[in-house]
Amino acid sequence: MSDRRENSVLFSLKELRRIEDDRVRKEQDETRARAESERQARESAERAARAEEERRRQEEEARVRRIEDEKVAREREGQLRLQEAERRARVEGEMRLHEEKMRLDAQHRAKSSPVKAVLSVAGVLVVIGGGLGYKMYSQHQTEIAAQRAQLAKVEAEKAKVEAEKARAEAEFRAQMAKLQKETEARLATAQNDEERARIRAEMARKQAEIRSTTTHHGSGGKEKETPTATGGVKKVTGKREISDNPLDGLGL
Repeated sequence: MSDRRENSVLFSLKELRRIEDDRVRKEQDETRARAESERQARESAERAARAEEERRRQEEEARVRRIEDEKVAREREGQLRLQEAERRARVEGEMRLHEEKMRLDAQHRAKSSPVKAVLSVAGVLVVIGGGLGYKMYSQHQTEIAAQRAQLAKVEAEKAKVEAEKARAEAEFRAQMAKLQKETEARLATAQNDEERARIRAEMARKQAEIRSTTTHHGSGGKEKETPTATGGVKKVTGKREISDNPLDGLGL
């Protein structure tokens, strides 16, 4: 009888120890699972933040490259317009000189020597050439000033966008840190795996909402396209009438 009671007590102690061991092992498993879940959540948030930062950096680099390309294109266009204006002025001057020589030759055959007329025409052509050169120079300077003003405007917009992006980035990081802290506190007090899973799912949803909201406000909207500078020497359309008056075209 005594042996039976002793065996019963030993069995009860073993059973209690087994139950205690199971409880301790279960708590350890839950602690490890909770720590792993929190680690994965932190890594996911960090990866999302790094991906977002890399995306914004690439967008900024692309925008800066686009601005530089537009600047180079405008400068090249201005140089081409100036060269074209100079070529047209030179060709027009040569044509007028040739036409005037032909007219003077015709007068010479009908009248006396046109030396005085030739000298007068040469002087007039010199004045015309100087006027055309000054006009082209003034127009080119005006275009350069307009391009510089446009570049200054673009740089100001760039600074504004940079400030907005920095503010959005700071807000994004602050919200993510706050959400991470709140989630860790809630996970620490969760009663079971189901509640912890629900908390993690809610964290992921809020992270997506924060990322979407921050991306929307930090993008600054669609960038305005930079207009190309216009102007330059106007093209003369139609056939030009040649006058016998050597002062024609000077506006005198």
